Amino acid sequence: MKDIQYNAANTRIRTYESSLFSNRDFEAWLGLNEADEIYARLRETSYGDFIDEDSDVHDFEDVLLKEKKRIYEQMYSLAPDSRVVDLFTLKYDYQNLKLLVKADYMEQDFDEWLVPFGSKPLEVLKYLVRVRRSDQVAEQMNACIQEVYEYIEGYQEIQDIDIIFDNHYWAHLRDITEELDHPSFEKMYERNIDIFNISTALRSHLLGRKKGFISAVLVEGGSLSVEKLADLLGHSLEDFFDYLKETAYRPLIEASYDEIVNQGTMETFDLLKDDFQMDRLKEQKIVPFGPAALVGYIFAKEMEIKNLRILLISKINKIPEEVLRSKVRESYV
Repeated sequence: MKDIQYNAANTRIRTYESSLFSNRDFEAWLGLNEADEIYARLRETSYGDFIDEDSDVHDFEDVLLKEKKRIYEQMYSLAPDSRVVDLFTLKYDYQNLKLLVKADYMEQDFDEWLVPFGSKPLEVLKYLVRVRRSDQVAEQMNACIQEVYEYIEGYQEIQDIDIIFDNHYWAHLRDITEELDHPSFEKMYERNIDIFNISTALRSHLLGRKKGFISAVLVEGGSLSVEKLADLLGHSLEDFFDYLKETAYRPLIEASYDEIVNQGTMETFDLLKDDFQMDRLKEQKIVPFGPAALVGYIFAKEMEIKNLRILLISKINKIPEEVLRSKVRESYV
C-alpha cells in the first residue's frame, strides 16, 4: 500500500472532521433536561437528513443507523483500497451471519435485527447461509459457515456457535491486515486483540468461568500471551491485574480496578477501552500521508454515534446527569 494514494481522500476527510461533534458539544448536551432538546439539535446537522417533520425522539435508532450507513458508503467511495474500510465493517458481516444462522436453526425471521451495511451485501450473506458456500465471500467466511453447521449438525444446538464465529472473524481480520501490509494496521490489529482478550477474560472470570473456558474464548495474535492471561486469571484476579499494570494497558486496569473487584461490573473499563483506542488514533492525526485520517474518522464517527445513543437513551429514561457523564466517550475533535 502506498501512502501517497490517500492524499485526495485525506483532503476530503479533513473537511468531514469539521462536522464531528466535539467534547464541548457533548458537554453542553449533558446539561439538557430532555431528549427532545438533543433531537432538535440533531435536526440541524447531517443527522437531520433522516429526521422527518413528524419524527419522534423515540425514532432515533433508525436515524443513527442511517447515518452510519451513509458514512460507510462515503468511506468506500473515498478509500483507494476498500479493504481499509473492511477492517471496520467486517464485524457487521459476522454479526449478521450469527443472526442469519440462528434464524435458520430456529425457523424464525430475524431480518429486522440485521444491520444494513457491512463488507458484503445482505443478499450475499443470506445466500451463503442458505447454500453454505459462496464464491462472493472470502474463504475464511466459507470455512466459518461450514464449521458452524458441522457443530449444529453434530450437537443439535447453537449454544457455542458464537465462539466459532468470533474465532473466524479475528482470523479473517488478520488476513485482511496482512494483505494490506501496513504497520499502522498491524499495530491496530494487535491492540484490538489485546483489548478483546482482556475484556473477554475479565467478563468470563466475573461470570465464574473456569480456566479451560477462558483459554478457549481468547484469541491468538495480540502482544499479550493468551496462555499467560488464562493462567494468571485462573490463579487470582490480583495476579492478572499486576501483570497488566506492567503493559501498555495499565491505564485501563488502574482506573477500572475498584469497580471490577468491588462491584463485579465493567462499565468503567468499557468506556476506557474506547477512549484508549481514541487516544491512539489521535496520536496519528498529525501524519499527513497514508490511511491514518480515514481510519481515525471512521472510529470517531462510530464513537460519536455511540455517544448519541447513550445520551438519548439516558435522557429518555431520566438518568441523572452525574451518572450519564461517566458513560460518554472521548471525542476525536
